[in-house]
Amino acid sequence: MSASPEVLKRGSTPKASWSLALCAGLLGIGQNGLLVVLPQLVEMTGLSLSVWAGLLMFGSMLFLPASPWWGRQSEIRGCKSVVLAALSGYLVSFAVMALVVWGMTTGLVSAFWGVTGLIVSRALYGLTVSGMVPAAQTWAIQRSGPENRMAALATISSGLSCGRLLGPPLAVATLNFHPQAPLWLMAVAPFLAFLLIMRQPNDPPLPPAAHQSTRLQITMLPYLLLALLLAACISLMQLGLAPHLKPFIGEAARVSHHVALLLSLAAASTLLAQFLVVRPQRFKAMTLLWLAALLMVAGLSMMLMAQLAVFYCGIAVTSFGAAIATPGYQLLLNARLSTGKGAGVIATSHTLGYGLSALLVPLVSRIYGEYYLINTALLMAMAFLLLSGWLWRKG
Repeated sequence: MSASPEVLKRGSTPKASWSLALCAGLLGIGQNGLLVVLPQLVEMTGLSLSVWAGLLMFGSMLFLPASPWWGRQSEIRGCKSVVLAALSGYLVSFAVMALVVWGMTTGLVSAFWGVTGLIVSRALYGLTVSGMVPAAQTWAIQRSGPENRMAALATISSGLSCGRLLGPPLAVATLNFHPQAPLWLMAVAPFLAFLLIMRQPNDPPLPPAAHQSTRLQITMLPYLLLALLLAACISLMQLGLAPHLKPFIGEAARVSHHVALLLSLAAASTLLAQFLVVRPQRFKAMTLLWLAALLMVAGLSMMLMAQLAVFYCGIAVTSFGAAIATPGYQLLLNARLSTGKGAGVIATSHTLGYGLSALLVPLVSRIYGEYYLINTALLMAMAFLLLSGWLWRKG
């Protein structure tokens, strides 16, 4: 079924998507900001770090069933309702978390009911916020028109990257006022975005183009495998930073300082790629994918060298490549699968990649040692390169 002339005409006039980028940025702020306040949460609640890690993982793993479902809803009901539902879930989940933490700190809530409340909070987060990025991407593509799909994806990705970059300093700044202040910040911020999105016109969902399928087919699996490999690669790289640096630097405080600088450099490199390469649409999707694979392999190879300066350059190159990889395979999938469903299954594949990384960390650490996590990330990048090359030749 092809789009009607009215739909095509509406899609040909680009509209600004900065408000959608802001919504995606809230997700990044919540992800990284929560990691910053984790030591305070452990101290205030009396729950161990492993319990909090399990709670965070529980919320993230709920993205697996929820992301594809929200992708379908964005095609049925339109993206505005999905974004509003995600913002509402974000607000309620962090409000519940803040109330439970406050109750446990003051002694009004027991450990059992506190953990129960935190499970409810993370369930609300995973089942609702999982629709944020897929719906924002789909809505941005609808607003930008078919000629600017890559730029639309870059807009949402840059918002998410900015949120991840701003999350830690915002959390640290609000901690100076009160240990629970970051949680209340994360609960209030979505309300402002909710009011902003409420005023936006509701663009009706676009029907799939003639070349797009409404069902996932086996020929589309390579693009989902690319998304899984990318997420696993970047996750392993990030988890391997501290173990890789420790033998050279030694002191834990100095290692943490370098890790913070490296993560900031990675976020800055990601933004640079989105603004210099993806947003101007300088390359076709397949070229973008192949170039990204080469950069990731080159960057991770640099990180295995002993020099600290080369290590810093390596993470910048790897992050640059990863940033241009995502729109590459997403656009290739969207050429075959309807946009909403495509965004949903890509988000699911990313979550599976993070889960694969979580399984590989103890396995690699036990057999080879934590030092070899970045080597494992390089193997993932090589697999990404081989699969990209196969798709290049097939195309």
